[in-house]
Amino acid sequence: MVDPKEIALIGITYEPKWYRGRLKSTKHSDKIRGDLILYSVRFATGIGYKVVLVDGGSSKTFVSELRKINGIKLLQSKLPHRSPNRRKALHEASKIPGVKAIVMAEIEKVSFITDCMEESVKPVLNGNADLVIPKREISLFKKSYPDYMFESEVEGNLFYNEGLRSEGLLSPHEEDLDMFFGARVFKNDKKMLKSLFSKYKANPFNSILSNKLFDFEEYSNAQFFPVVKALSEGLKVMSITVPFVYPELQKLNEEKGEREHFILKRKYQKLTIIVELMHFLGFLSHKKTRKIKK
Repeated sequence: MVDPKEIALIGITYEPKWYRGRLKSTKHSDKIRGDLILYSVRFATGIGYKVVLVDGGSSKTFVSELRKINGIKLLQSKLPHRSPNRRKALHEASKIPGVKAIVMAEIEKVSFITDCMEESVKPVLNGNADLVIPKREISLFKKSYPDYMFESEVEGNLFYNEGLRSEGLLSPHEEDLDMFFGARVFKNDKKMLKSLFSKYKANPFNSILSNKLFDFEEYSNAQFFPVVKALSEGLKVMSITVPFVYPELQKLNEEKGEREHFILKRKYQKLTIIVELMHFLGFLSHKKTRKIKK
């Protein structure tokens, strides 16, 4: 059995348009996501997991609702980027006595919290992994997600894993990592976490990366590059298939309510994350070459 007190769940929130009461429209993304987050947090704290969230500017009513939940540590931030707030949550969780596994997740993904957490943390708690990348079971992935999102993330995973294999970080015989799922489980090891979450800054004179589209402090520095670093450092990285199901109401919101917005968002995410990986792999390769020459 897994001891919930050994597990910390961390995440970030930003729901500026959330409101109390019943949902008024399927176009109200913040309301839908916010309600899912509240459900996840109540479930997690009820189980006994430690929960650390960093909020980046949600409505006062949403923050007030979060603060009513016993067992949650809620920090507020004025930083506009996702990565600094994820690092902040991770740092706070790592200091909690008795915590052995830190789960980074998108908190609105209820099914991951309710159905997949226990299996995802076991390899870390058992000492078999330093980092676990949960992987969505393909039939549930395809059935429960919006069609364009499924296609985008499958393609994104394909490109990302090809990039990792091109640098010898992933064997041709190893299964693909579900990088675009976003959930990760880290061993609570201070030295390891410091190394994995060190901030990468691109060369400011690179004309491509100077484009406002690319910002390593959005997704890459806290969600993607720690995995790449773990592989490059030879840490024990494991993939675990989980029965995750996308929330039905969130699917409705992204298929009908705000479809065009989310299609553009997914295209942007995929493009930036893959391009940033290519430059980061180049940085690691150059760093390795310099080390060998010395």
